[in-house]
Amino acid sequence: MKEKEWNELQSLYQEMQAIRQAVYQEGNALYEEWEPGISRTSFQLSGKNLAYYLALRRRDIRPLQSRLSKWGLSSLGRTESKVLQQLDAIVRNLALMSGEIKQLDDYPKSTEKFPGRKKLATEANALLGDPPKHRTTRIMVTLPEQAAEDNAFLVRLLDRGMDIARINCAHDDSTVWLKMVENLREAQKTAGKNCRIYFDIAGPKIRVDAVISEKEKPRLKVGDLFFLSADASFKDLKHYPIIVFSESLNLFDELKVDSPVILDDGVLEGRVVEQKPQGVVVQVGKVAKPKGIRVKAQKGLNFPESTFRMPILTDKDREDLLVAEKEADILGFSFVRGSKDIAVIQKTLAEQVGSEAAVAIPLVIKIETVEAVNHLPELIVAAASKNPLAIMIARGDLAAEAGFLRLSELQEEILWICEAAHIPVIWSTQVLENMVKTGVPTRAEMSDATMAGQAECVMLNKGEFVEEGITLLDAILVQSQQNRSKKTAQLRALKIAKKAWGKPKK
Repeated sequence: MKEKEWNELQSLYQEMQAIRQAVYQEGNALYEEWEPGISRTSFQLSGKNLAYYLALRRRDIRPLQSRLSKWGLSSLGRTESKVLQQLDAIVRNLALMSGEIKQLDDYPKSTEKFPGRKKLATEANALLGDPPKHRTTRIMVTLPEQAAEDNAFLVRLLDRGMDIARINCAHDDSTVWLKMVENLREAQKTAGKNCRIYFDIAGPKIRVDAVISEKEKPRLKVGDLFFLSADASFKDLKHYPIIVFSESLNLFDELKVDSPVILDDGVLEGRVVEQKPQGVVVQVGKVAKPKGIRVKAQKGLNFPESTFRMPILTDKDREDLLVAEKEADILGFSFVRGSKDIAVIQKTLAEQVGSEAAVAIPLVIKIETVEAVNHLPELIVAAASKNPLAIMIARGDLAAEAGFLRLSELQEEILWICEAAHIPVIWSTQVLENMVKTGVPTRAEMSDATMAGQAECVMLNKGEFVEEGITLLDAILVQSQQNRSKKTAQLRALKIAKKAWGKPKK
């Protein structure tokens, strides 16, 4: 070996030793902060691995990755599920290659053995149910009202590949939900297939409650003005031809001039141009269609730069939980922003079903805001410390807040963080949306569905062609898993990881 090459190996060896030691020390220090709250023993090693991963991802190690690859060593791009073992393996190999040790046994080994992806698979099976034999990613389907009336429809969904049925508590009522559950259980017997039941608690989503206009089908185009108010009695149609009413806006007064306003998951974007005692005037800056869009009730509203606090569980949610707790295999919660929200959810469940039963309930935390992404490790630790946990990437609201460019990055980061914590992920919102609604998929959504195969579960929304959508998604997932399982990443420093300690170390 040439002296230059030997010096390079020595440098790599010393650098990797230093990184390994720093990750070990910083990760242990972070885990010590979490440890007192972890009562679920099966999460202890996973929590520690997450701490090590965050310690590693505080750093931008892309230059190091290319140097390791040059020598045929792991570039750390698949290190999420067992961080310390990957670092130790690289250090041992460098020690052998540089002559620091003569055989592998001469290098100290970690006393803890992290289970890696097998642990993630175990957690996914326990919470989401075993996947079918021909694919590893499960398919979740949002049930339409038809499921409460048509047992044969549910049998067809099961035969085509539905593994989890989602009941959206933002729609219909408990009478309809219970009929869905009854029909689904009968359909499972007919189809000879098991299917988990997932109740999605609506949460504090801000929606359009009513649209007031002299026009029967009011539309908004770029440059148009509309009035946004919480006052249902305000009807100044002379000055404001379209008035959008949302009762939830009473809960905060953060909307200022130039505050962005997003309608229907980004279909319409506008900004506040004037404040009034009864509300705000919004000017449309961007719409999805050149001819404008119709403004309808029940569409979601987002305010990316406005801070407001709403109770994580509404009165309706608490009532819905009384039904869901008895019927659901999995409970999902929306618009969770921090560990305090998790504490409220866990306390409410304990009050309603008892502490022992509450910690056995599998939870799904939906990530819908940038704030939730920034606090993702904190959310995971708070929830998984007591309950089996999965994370849902709710890409509609998340895109409305973060923007579409940032969304592509965020969904990758969420996958990495969850794999490090051995937490299964549900990929949701607009998967094969055109296919499910019209029967014809777009090229873009075919690529999107392929990427969704990195998650442990993919969710389809309801639509006229949902049966065909399940068949297509099943085929896509089978094909994609033959070509990839997760993937190698370029490890720049993660903002999420930096927040755990404050300023990152170089």
